[in-house]
Amino acid sequence: MKRTLTDEQIARAAAHALGPGAEVLSSRELAGGTFNSVHLLTLAPPHGERRTPVGGGGDPPAGGGPVVLKVAPPAGTPLMTYEHELMRTEAEFYRRASAVPGLPVPVVMAAGFDRSALDADYLLMTRLEGLPWSELRPGIDAEEQARLRTDLGRLLRGLHEVRGSSFGYPYGNPPAGGAASWRTAFEGMLADVCADARRFRPPLPVDPDEVLGLVRARGRLLDQVAVPSLVHFDLWEGNILLAERGGRLEITGILDGERSFWGDPLADLVSTALFDDITRDPAFLSGYRPAPLTPDERRRIAMYRAYLALIVLVEGVPRGHAPQARTPLTALATADLRAALDFLR
Repeated sequence: MKRTLTDEQIARAAAHALGPGAEVLSSRELAGGTFNSVHLLTLAPPHGERRTPVGGGGDPPAGGGPVVLKVAPPAGTPLMTYEHELMRTEAEFYRRASAVPGLPVPVVMAAGFDRSALDADYLLMTRLEGLPWSELRPGIDAEEQARLRTDLGRLLRGLHEVRGSSFGYPYGNPPAGGAASWRTAFEGMLADVCADARRFRPPLPVDPDEVLGLVRARGRLLDQVAVPSLVHFDLWEGNILLAERGGRLEITGILDGERSFWGDPLADLVSTALFDDITRDPAFLSGYRPAPLTPDERRRIAMYRAYLALIVLVEGVPRGHAPQARTPLTALATADLRAALDFLR
């Protein structure tokens, strides 16, 4: 699914985004990710017409320099139901999240959704300083790791204070988007993934309808969520940048908001403890909130763990991944799905 852009495609996207005077001096494809194409571009100092940024916080580079071009798969690519309009979702996430004090997200300098420049949607964004936390992790000692996890909890608490007007995916079809209640939205989101499982037929450890049945039988727990909060839902350490500032590592970037939705803020406690139990991370929880998680809250988190595990198990088929290469990831997702369902039962 992921493709490498040609120099001509990159130049065309830059001209569409920034005007005909845009000049790309160099480009380099960034590693990581299996869905979108991401390239780091070096631009010449601008001349001629420039377009206005459409999202994020701060200012785009005024004198040219490095920017990030992110391009979706081409039209006609097999997608899971929730994966439609992901670029619009990501741009909306950065726009809304940029209002959170101290939360570092890219500025969206330009977005192309009409596919007049490329055969897919794209975002042109400012580059944030730092390297993925997952890459730096081996060199981080336990004390510094705990401090960073506490900082992440504080940042996430601020993100969840951003509120929406309805539940579900920003551009999702009802009931998975634009829903009046979180129960309606989440059951719709889960039903879509179950339908995707029947469509793509990945090997699964359980019948997806059993997962849906367990959630519906416990729907009263979802009714406890009355206000839609902005949820990132992909905050594993590979999507968080760290850089050294003042002699210590700091969180300098929150990336890849394309899976974001309006819903229960506790859903973000799934990817922040990817394939694990967030209650085993007291440093994060101390930054996120002082009160311990209640039994009902832990059951809701189990629902969201099951949802994410199903996404991971299904998405390898439409993305064309070799099953053998995904064996470690599949094993982790399978174990987490079973653990979540055991907790719900």
